[in-house]
Amino acid sequence: MKDRFGREIRSLRVSITNKCNLKCFYCHQEGHQSNNNRFMTAEEIGKIVRTSTKFGVKKIKISGGEPLLRKDVCNIVENIKDERIKDISLTTNGILLENLAENLKNSGLDRVNVSLDTLNPLLYKKITRFGDVNRVINGIKKAVDVDLTPIKINFLATSINISDLKNIMEFCKDVGAILQIIEFIPLNKDLKKYYVDITPIENEIKEKADKIITRKFMQNRKKYIVDGLEIEFVRPMDNTEFCLHCTRIRLTYDGYLKPCLLRDDNLVDILTPLRKGEDLEKYFVECIKRREPYFKLSRSI
Repeated sequence: MKDRFGREIRSLRVSITNKCNLKCFYCHQEGHQSNNNRFMTAEEIGKIVRTSTKFGVKKIKISGGEPLLRKDVCNIVENIKDERIKDISLTTNGILLENLAENLKNSGLDRVNVSLDTLNPLLYKKITRFGDVNRVINGIKKAVDVDLTPIKINFLATSINISDLKNIMEFCKDVGAILQIIEFIPLNKDLKKYYVDITPIENEIKEKADKIITRKFMQNRKKYIVDGLEIEFVRPMDNTEFCLHCTRIRLTYDGYLKPCLLRDDNLVDILTPLRKGEDLEKYFVECIKRREPYFKLSRSI
């Protein structure tokens, strides 16, 4: 199914908790601010995901908060596993990954994305408040060992860690990870001082690239191959290309379908009708109807 702007629906990002074991200063909680204490069970998540496949969803991304805090995270993966789903991934801060990686792989998880903004232990603790970067590094290495690959490292570019990018690139190359350089979204004026324009960095990488690939169904973003290292840039801010080629919808931890990362005012409650035994398809139809590019080109929309 396509939305009103001709965009196919190919992926569903599923938040399974709003809790986290870190307190990063930049956290935007998946664009969903809520004090709702209701949580979906593993079985409910599975039912919603299976319904999503009827609308073209083939890829599932499990997120949080920190999803590995859910004690039933492996059961959630098992409930999501379906022959119609071609890729199940999970994004994590990596703190708990070392001990869970093998069980996650055995449950049916294909790969992981790990947030890593610096290799410097002091700076990592400053960014996360409580984090031990060595636990993250060990988790990444364990994920590689059990073949939760291709592993992606999410590097959020801010003014306080941008100088560490070179070391992160070397680390990714050493462990065989794909690097995603992510543009920081300053959600309030107090955070604007941390914003970094990553355009010059992308231009520099582009000049050095041995090969450039356009990811058609991932917001048309570019993948650069530089001396064997794969590098992607994720730029949602003021980016009409990002929005015009978006193929993702989201499921919040408390059971709402979310048409757009950057909006929290057009959600569709799907958990309440699920618990009432209703057919879920019409709620996906409504969610898709509510989708519209957040950043628009007036000449094309």
